[in-house]
Amino acid sequence: MTMDIASLQQQAEDLRRQIRHHDRLYYIDATPEISDQDYDKLYHALQDLEAAHPELLTPDSPTQRMHGGIADGFQTVDHTVPMLSLENTYNAADLERFHESVLKGLRGETPTYVVEPKIDGVSIAVRYRDGVLVQAVTRGNGKQGDDVTANIRTIPSIPLRLNTENPPAFFEARGECYLPRAGFARLNEHRLAEGLEPFANARNATAGSIKLLDSHEVATRPLDVLFYTQGLIDGVEISSQQELFQTFAKFGLKTQKWLRVVHDFDGIKDAIAELDGLRQGMPYDTDGAVIKVDSFRQRAVLGMTAKAPCWAKAYKYEPERAATKLKAITIQVGRTGVLAPVAELEPVFLSGSTISRATLHNEDEIARKDIRIGDTVLIEKAGEVIPAVVKVLQERRPADAIPYDLPGSLHGKCPSCGGPIHRDPQFAAWRCENLQCPAQNVRRVEYFAARNALDIESIGGVVAEALCDSGLIREPLDLFDLTLDDMASLNLGTAEEPRVFGPKNAAKVLSALEAARTKPLGNWLEAMGIPDVGAATAFQLGRIHKDLAEVANSPYLKALLDLLDYQNGSAPHRVDAALPPEDLFDLRKPVGLDDLVPQLKRAGLIKKSSAKGAYVTTTIGPKTAQSVLTFFAGPIGRKWLERLATLDIVPRGENAGADQNADGPLAGKTFVLTGTLTSMGRDEASAKIRALGGTAAGAVSKNTTYLVAGANTGVRKTEKAAELGVQVIDEETFLKLLQQGRL
Repeated sequence: MTMDIASLQQQAEDLRRQIRHHDRLYYIDATPEISDQDYDKLYHALQDLEAAHPELLTPDSPTQRMHGGIADGFQTVDHTVPMLSLENTYNAADLERFHESVLKGLRGETPTYVVEPKIDGVSIAVRYRDGVLVQAVTRGNGKQGDDVTANIRTIPSIPLRLNTENPPAFFEARGECYLPRAGFARLNEHRLAEGLEPFANARNATAGSIKLLDSHEVATRPLDVLFYTQGLIDGVEISSQQELFQTFAKFGLKTQKWLRVVHDFDGIKDAIAELDGLRQGMPYDTDGAVIKVDSFRQRAVLGMTAKAPCWAKAYKYEPERAATKLKAITIQVGRTGVLAPVAELEPVFLSGSTISRATLHNEDEIARKDIRIGDTVLIEKAGEVIPAVVKVLQERRPADAIPYDLPGSLHGKCPSCGGPIHRDPQFAAWRCENLQCPAQNVRRVEYFAARNALDIESIGGVVAEALCDSGLIREPLDLFDLTLDDMASLNLGTAEEPRVFGPKNAAKVLSALEAARTKPLGNWLEAMGIPDVGAATAFQLGRIHKDLAEVANSPYLKALLDLLDYQNGSAPHRVDAALPPEDLFDLRKPVGLDDLVPQLKRAGLIKKSSAKGAYVTTTIGPKTAQSVLTFFAGPIGRKWLERLATLDIVPRGENAGADQNADGPLAGKTFVLTGTLTSMGRDEASAKIRALGGTAAGAVSKNTTYLVAGANTGVRKTEKAAELGVQVIDEETFLKLLQQGRL
């Protein structure tokens, strides 16, 4: 006899209830009651029942975690309540002033504070309607964020239905999405095994994972979420932070284990000191402590500024430092032949990992800090990510330590190819002069395949090196001659312990190579590694030219050089005749300049300077213009053009030069980004600047309009901005500029 639908529905609900119960025990409480095999039996029973009776399927069923598939993009949605950032401090005196301002604001009432770890992750808001997960939104600019529901649904610790029989009508929980340290290590091990570059740090990997378009790929990332605050709530009364945490626990929402309740400034100091001693043992990265007034009523009394609440403060710990011995200085050869010194250290544990190497930047930096082999040096993780040598402990210097001589240590030869090296007169860098240097070949292939260039999946450092060492390729364009068998049989290990790339990974590479054929001109120009051409310049060149042939003989770049020579009183590069003067200049000007100057202006390549009748460059300077023309006029550039023609690859540009961005609200403004933006990555921020007509540059100069300073801002750019009088703006002001086009 066929079971009636009511019985089937009850059976499905019983299975879902059991699975949710065991999910909570496993992912949140870490106290599983059944084996993985028994759990799988429950899951498959529900899966089979829903497959046989689709009418029983519900959106909050545990089987629906990975149904999202590939999205076209992310919809921007409004936050129910603004997601404000907290004011940060490294100074205990600031915390005492915060406590005093709270006492003053409460007019005699005694506050209770809750102290929590500050998780180094990505802010997220998760919304439940009648107990069912309906939406997940990134922080974005604080007022609006991206809808990443399909991706957040894949995180096992997030309940698809709140664990309560009487759910509130609407409940928005906010927290931090992150990669646990152990999960991040496994993820990087997996990437290395596939020949991919490892992620630099867990936070960036988390941000990138949340914004992947394929939710099935997101499900392979060991993401987790801890909740610590709320958005809009309708149907449940909560009066304090402690009560909020109790509600989270009751609903099955994961919270931090460590939390302290204190009542005065001494209690705050003791709590942050205790946390500092414990945080390296926590399963996730932290960079500080958050101090909040517990009572929601008192929070309402204290209020908030336009930027942050007055009832909370984030205390950032100073980067952890460690002393260790500098055993040697080795030299790495970059894709452009730059010789980069690297400190080889006695291994030392620092900020959750063992450090054995650190960057020394260049010869001048070594001389400035007087770093010598044998020294005991102090190192820290810059932004808790990149190991750097802070200073030498002079009192522990060996008597026989001598100043470091970079060219002398190499006997004037490249460590990779043995070719001659020379000091770049403009930069503090030594370079290998051999364009066929093997080390440069590997770096060029890596650069060519990078995500912001041609995004050729799986061609990271390990694979690029193996391809070059095996003789399968000598230069980037050789990648397009590779076969499936070539890639599948590639040995990433050693002769004694081979590790074959495999057909699955090989197929991914060939698919990415096929997609690269139709990448825009700007991506190809960046991938080619033209001297002085970075992402911003490549984008601009791709925007105003139709193809590579036009770039190689660019009328824009030639006119730019002619114009600047003309203004400087020099003879033009390529034009001898002249036309009568008009309104642009007081002197006679080169043939064609009447037509080309307006085009240069509309293309956003020049703007009027303070000097009457004169112009200055904006996005592309004379050095870069000459570098591009010289590159394509030389043997390497000509070889690129010939080889691309043979491969039938014709990168196309937007060719929108005359009108694109000419009237954009940020036209004529140049931005430099420093530090970490919480609302978006640097590539996205640069793209938004360019879309509004502005310029995203890499270094502060007299032409810079704004320096955008995010978190963990570097000192050099801010000092340069102060020296040149460049205005420094924070992320909130930057977002306002993007929205309104002006301050």
